[in-house]
Amino acid sequence: MRVLVTGASGFIGGVLCEKLLHRGHEVDALVRRPGSGPPGTRALSGDLGDGERLAETLRNERPECVIHLAAEIASQRSEHKIREVNVDGTRRLLDACLAAAGAEAAGWPRFVFSSTVVTGDAGGALLSEDQPLPVRTPYGRSKQEGERMVLQSGLPAVVVRPSHVYGPGGWYANELIPRLRQPGRFAVIGRGANLWDVVHVDDVAAALILAAESAPGGSTYHVVDDEPLTFYGFMALTAEALGVGPPRRIPAALARIVAGSAAVDAVVRSARSSNAKIKRELGWQARFPTAREGVADSVARLQSD
Repeated sequence: MRVLVTGASGFIGGVLCEKLLHRGHEVDALVRRPGSGPPGTRALSGDLGDGERLAETLRNERPECVIHLAAEIASQRSEHKIREVNVDGTRRLLDACLAAAGAEAAGWPRFVFSSTVVTGDAGGALLSEDQPLPVRTPYGRSKQEGERMVLQSGLPAVVVRPSHVYGPGGWYANELIPRLRQPGRFAVIGRGANLWDVVHVDDVAAALILAAESAPGGSTYHVVDDEPLTFYGFMALTAEALGVGPPRRIPAALARIVAGSAAVDAVVRSARSSNAKIKRELGWQARFPTAREGVADSVARLQSD
């Protein structure tokens, strides 16, 4: 299958492209910077802000599936930038797909949208696909609006909602690990007793591939590991794997001044998420069923590089 991936040069995108290629798919990477596509992919120049260029690319390349990962993340302070990329950019990409498909929209191309369950505080409740998510943040609102557009587009679309994604790359490798290694202990925001539903990046990539290959159009899936843990527990696991002292704690109010409310709200949120549906319908099984296995793997891989 020929697959076009947006956000291919990002944390999840690089892992996804590698796994798609390993399964024998042909992968086109939509990139803004020449040379930034993952190894083995064919780089296509494009930007979610340029609808005409997107439409031209889709008409010329005609992928069988589009996996849309490109997005502003929850820590982005500008609500305008979040909306411009996550909502308006998604709309331009959908319009480009529909224009290229023409009368064939019901059958081409398959569209897989990477959304999130991290939309707001659920008070520790169990989140499943058949109930509305608690939406409290600009990032959460943008992803929910993106979902609505995708599922109402007329394309055979699937929504995948990962929880907090970690692994040997991205924010985990570039932000968390260096801070834990710095002199003075890393600070957890608040008490850290809030439940965190996490998932390893390898397991997210596997779920996205299953969605692309076999999920029914109109489906939504939560992608999380088998056991939630607390926010403090996750950070303490990482510190333990690194052989450094346990994290300390700082008040959430102080963290909001430094990092902004949106970033803090994302980490102090408390929720669990069910992965029963994707296991039942697509046969997905986490390679790393708990954070204890996944954190140990991630730190070992980072230390071996």
